[in-house]
Amino acid sequence: MSKRLFIIRHGQTDYNAKGICQGQKCNIGLNLQGIKQAEEIKLNLQNKNIGAIYSSPLKRAAETAAIISEALNLPIHEHEGLIEGNFGVAEGQLMSEVKTWNIYPAWCSPEAKYDDAHYDEGESKTQIRARILNALQDICTNEKADNILLVTHSAIARLMNWMAGNFIQGMPNGAIFEFVYEDGKLTLVEKILLLSCCAPCSCAVIKTLAEQKKDFSVVFYNPNIRPYAEYTKRRDENERVCRQYGVDFVELEYDNERWCALTKGLENEPERGKRCSVCFKMRLKRAMEYAKHNGFTAVASVLGVSRWKNLAQVNEAAFAAAAETTIPYVEIEGRKNGMQDLRQHLIKELNLYNQDYCGCKPRFNDKGEN
Repeated sequence: MSKRLFIIRHGQTDYNAKGICQGQKCNIGLNLQGIKQAEEIKLNLQNKNIGAIYSSPLKRAAETAAIISEALNLPIHEHEGLIEGNFGVAEGQLMSEVKTWNIYPAWCSPEAKYDDAHYDEGESKTQIRARILNALQDICTNEKADNILLVTHSAIARLMNWMAGNFIQGMPNGAIFEFVYEDGKLTLVEKILLLSCCAPCSCAVIKTLAEQKKDFSVVFYNPNIRPYAEYTKRRDENERVCRQYGVDFVELEYDNERWCALTKGLENEPERGKRCSVCFKMRLKRAMEYAKHNGFTAVASVLGVSRWKNLAQVNEAAFAAAAETTIPYVEIEGRKNGMQDLRQHLIKELNLYNQDYCGCKPRFNDKGEN
């Protein structure tokens, strides 16, 4: 028995917008942004040959499913197994507060040793995972349709990704994940768009993903790079690396004027300063918008590979962009586990042009020298 599952996280609610943990008890419907997200999902699913819709009974999921069902002309089957996790005392609390609790890092970790982590009076990840597997077995055994849509919640969608080996954290409202379910096992169907800033930062990641036979393409969207001659030099080198490993290369527009407008007033910010956050989010959001309309399931980047960059700052910008576009962000290893050694080896082996500044302006040393 093999089924194709399209997993949807419901559209946004006012609690999502305010950063409040919802769980099972905070049962409110969609806000205007959530309705808009559901309308977009409806359009994205029209050519997927969906044969059945199942939804969590909670309002935010049921309302999302109702909007989608109108376009697909299918009834909605509610299933208790798709309900959000029970987060106990965390429900109704601001996530900014919950994140300070001692249990939070364990709750967010995909490591097996933390599977029994839970908030007081709430479900553990082990319990939620068992509920998910029972629901999938029930739905896939009794449903005749081959392509099934499941409208559910963040913890459910995240744990399903973890079960398929995709250790994602950010889970934007309206995100779509595609899986194959067969013999009790989930396999993620993914097509990644990798945002690259330059060949030296991306070469090791591109080579590794290509050797792993991942379905991915590289996108070059770097309007921060000046002058234009420098931009074209880096673009051409990045495209050369893609040709080397047989990877599709996409170049988006060079809208430096827009980049300058967004970063106006931040010209004198240091490396890793506020300008970087604005720059990262702009580039990642544009890549996600492209991904959304061109069949990609997630976006990754190499913006945090360089030692000059703050990886946490990149990830924060990425998750903010993901929340606005509904395209998930996938963290890909580019620094550890031998990746830096491979990177340095490839820079020499391929004789790559290795720039000495990020893009927006040359980097100066302590003596003020370029």
